[in-house]
Amino acid sequence: MKDDAAVGTAPGARTEGPREPRLFAEFPALAREVPWLSLLPGPTPVERCTAIAGYLGRDDVWMKRDDLASPLFGGNKVRRFEHILADAEARGAREILTVGGLASTQVTATILFGRALGFDVTSVLFDQPITSFARRSLLLQASAGGRLIHGGGYARTAILTAKELARARKAYFVPPGASGPMANLGYVGAAFELADQVERGEMPRPDLIVLPAGSGGTVAALSLGMMLLGWPTTVIAARITERFACNRVTLRLLVEATAQKLARHAGARVLRRNLPAPRFEVDHGVAGRGYGHPTPEAIEAAPEVTRLLGVPGEITYSGKALVGLRRACVAHPGKTILLWNTLSATWPEPSIGPEALPPAFHRFFEGDVPI
Repeated sequence: MKDDAAVGTAPGARTEGPREPRLFAEFPALAREVPWLSLLPGPTPVERCTAIAGYLGRDDVWMKRDDLASPLFGGNKVRRFEHILADAEARGAREILTVGGLASTQVTATILFGRALGFDVTSVLFDQPITSFARRSLLLQASAGGRLIHGGGYARTAILTAKELARARKAYFVPPGASGPMANLGYVGAAFELADQVERGEMPRPDLIVLPAGSGGTVAALSLGMMLLGWPTTVIAARITERFACNRVTLRLLVEATAQKLARHAGARVLRRNLPAPRFEVDHGVAGRGYGHPTPEAIEAAPEVTRLLGVPGEITYSGKALVGLRRACVAHPGKTILLWNTLSATWPEPSIGPEALPPAFHRFFEGDVPI
């Protein structure tokens, strides 16, 4: 099924070897119940954020480098797609339909991995402020063979998405953020992967884990992972989208739904463990006007992302995540803090120019952009 013409498919999406999800080792029954395919070569490293010690005001902050999750495209969607795309294959889907903003890394990842595995991929994109990162994302999505539909506002995007679902009745739908109980299992397993690294002495056990939160699935899954480990670690969600979409209620519901999914397939003992309540906080102070909207602090942080990861920073997720990280450093001196990197450090070069995009997207390349 592999489409070798798609951008970035070499060395391909799948990885070879005996690796299995860390969560399957912890709960063997999952291997019989939950679809999975291997996309990560192995555990992602942990290391210090020494490159941005000046920005943070301290040199003892750690990071989990999920930006290196795959040589095709990194970030926090890869662990999710190990379950999502395996489920799509198991259901016999030929096309994947997804939704996101113009600069959505979830949409980019869905197209890259989906096309590399032989799926047709259609995305309906809603508007967000245009940046150089958004332009690059659109070109990469189209270069990889994605079919792009301009949705505009949220309401029109929903209508067009419904029409596409009706058109392609056997299409597999990936929601915004690729978040959901089954997909979240990838990050419950990531918590155990981190625990293995702590046990090996690669870093101390974190008191706080900071990461950006849009749909909130990664935050919810890591919170559940901390509960299962018995760690008193607090997960700090640096909210980057509208408050109605990411708050304590929505995150708590995601934790519960993911726990129920795990219990259903791994055995009810998961919920009989007298687990502690989930420990997470939502930092509402970094989002600004909402999803994709620049803030002075995020613009200041974008070059720090480049300094930390060696790739262009952006202001929708990674820039605001660093703002949240610095806020956590100030608020919690003496605590061991871990940044969970969710941006990709791998970006295939687009092979087309703006003129090759559908006409509805041409206006997003007119004039200069501030960042």
